[in-house]
Amino acid sequence: MRKAVFSLAGFVCLAGFVAARTASVADDAIAYVETPQYDAAAWTRRAERFPGGAAIRLLPGARPLAPGFAASADPEVSFDGARILFAGKRAAAEPWEIFEVARNGAAPRQITSGGGDCIRPFYLPDNRIVYTRGGRWIETMGLDGGDAQRISYGAAPVLTDGVLRDGRILFETVLASGVREVMTVYPDGTGVESIRCDHGADRHSAHQLNSGDIAFVQRDGSLGRFTSALATQTTIAQPRAEFAGAPVEGAGAAWIAALRQNAQERYRLARWNPRTGTLRTIAQAADANAVEPVIIAPREAPKRFPSALVASRTAVNTLCLNAHTSRDPMPEAQIAAVRVFTRSEAGQQELLGETAVEKDGSFFIQIPADRPIRLELTTAAGTVIRAEKTWWWGRAAEQRICTGCHAGPERAPENAVPEVLLRRDVPVKMLIGGSSQRSALSNQLKEQIILVSGGRR
Repeated sequence: MRKAVFSLAGFVCLAGFVAARTASVADDAIAYVETPQYDAAAWTRRAERFPGGAAIRLLPGARPLAPGFAASADPEVSFDGARILFAGKRAAAEPWEIFEVARNGAAPRQITSGGGDCIRPFYLPDNRIVYTRGGRWIETMGLDGGDAQRISYGAAPVLTDGVLRDGRILFETVLASGVREVMTVYPDGTGVESIRCDHGADRHSAHQLNSGDIAFVQRDGSLGRFTSALATQTTIAQPRAEFAGAPVEGAGAAWIAALRQNAQERYRLARWNPRTGTLRTIAQAADANAVEPVIIAPREAPKRFPSALVASRTAVNTLCLNAHTSRDPMPEAQIAAVRVFTRSEAGQQELLGETAVEKDGSFFIQIPADRPIRLELTTAAGTVIRAEKTWWWGRAAEQRICTGCHAGPERAPENAVPEVLLRRDVPVKMLIGGSSQRSALSNQLKEQIILVSGGRR
């Protein structure tokens, strides 16, 4: 990741200029980030989102949160409203680390350390935090420090977006197509999944609204939303503008959003009433962006998540109920087998194994924990019918069950026992890999397919 290098003295002058042009707001205390340059997609390239530096400021008054820091960003308010978590660096050449500071002005204390920039922190309900390290994976850590716990193992860059009220972590990743998608995962790294399987053109900077809906920004800068009762995204009535992130809800009916009218302008903070359509600027400067607003107020803590991970185990059991079930039309070709791939430390794709798919579309496999995983469905001749476009993972002792292949959340399984469980109650271990073993693997698969098809060649 590129490091932000800039003149601290020059940035202080800029901060004074902006403060003089920042309007105060009486009905909400707000923290936001002020930055000369902002690139919301930079993390997808593991680059710097704030190449010109950044500083968290507080409204009303526009005072800096961490005046002695070379850079500060990503503010997050504690559940009691008394503390603020943020990513910062005391010197421009240092990596980003996670800090916490009390609203009363006490000196910030550092929480994280070690290699790689630590950014986008959020509070968890068990006196822990979650954040992104190096753009490569998500970690959790106690507020008092200690050992970091890695909880993501995909092959693509990731960025934390928040913590949902049900306890899941909201984050973004990059699909094979290059677009961003909004995902969720539990605090122990289990249950990773995309919120919706309709995969839009680009979704990023998500935030949960008070209604429980999840708002996010689309490729054109407009807002979209997920509603739990609907299987596809819907729109939000909104002003004609380009948003830097999903809005946060302030006092009354007001939403606070970072937006601009076009790409030639800087982002500004605006108080927006979705009911009346009124829009009022509350923080703006000619040569700086105002982004990442958060409301400084107490809020309800998310639900706690009890983990069932078993440290002594190293594998994940995965059951597919019916691979024929899909939200998109499946090809006419008959599904005969499933292939399982992982990626090496060098980033090379490796075949772990393949096994027959039962006539009802079910299969039962065991895969290694904490590794990137991707599946392909094939015909008996080995032709790929459907292939996953991105990588997921499972944790030790996790039990994963899927309804079908790319099935949406509106799909419910049939009330029937999968044929694979009538045939065997032990999953097929995916321990075979490497090109030297593919011939033996192919012969083994042929025998499995013959058995599943009732002995017919």
